[in-house]
Amino acid sequence: MAKQQPKPPAAVDSLSAFEAGLGAALDQAVKDPESLEGLHARQGNPVTLGPRIPEAADMAKDMVAKAAAAGEKWLAKVQHPKKDPITAAKAAKGKWKNKMQEAIANDSFAKGLDLINEDEMYATIAAGGAAPFTSGVNRRAAKVERVMGELRPMQIALCEQLDKMPIDTAEQREAKMIAAKRGMEAIGKKRRGG
Repeated sequence: MAKQQPKPPAAVDSLSAFEAGLGAALDQAVKDPESLEGLHARQGNPVTLGPRIPEAADMAKDMVAKAAAAGEKWLAKVQHPKKDPITAAKAAKGKWKNKMQEAIANDSFAKGLDLINEDEMYATIAAGGAAPFTSGVNRRAAKVERVMGELRPMQIALCEQLDKMPIDTAEQREAKMIAAKRGMEAIGKKRRGG
């Protein structure tokens, strides 16, 4: 006798009922993922159906293959965007600010750090070797030179101000060290338009 088809789930008649059911379903998925019917192959007619969501290894393989194949398309689109990215980013500053406040309220930074798998992180770094870092720095050589050109006059101005401070006593030398730190912070704010 053929295995009985599962009954369709009961209809959800409101968004609040959906959210309540989703919360319980997500809790169950975390506690006991094997209990999810859609995780495994299912009885079909006349074939066995695959899981509702593909296996993690299959999804990862497909994503990596598609991303690798799309490299040239990505480059072309980045070089010819449909709208100016800086203008669009400035227009979204309110959204960014709201999302940042939400992230602070939810302690999202710490929660995100808790999700990091350090073994994977270091394996990824080792697999790439030094080449990605080196090529990234080399690609930014013009930017580094521009930024250094902007910083240099401000650093000179700071040095000239620091040179005016006495260094006879331990307290004076300590004050000069604090002034140097504060001066570098002031340079950073100045560069950011503060």
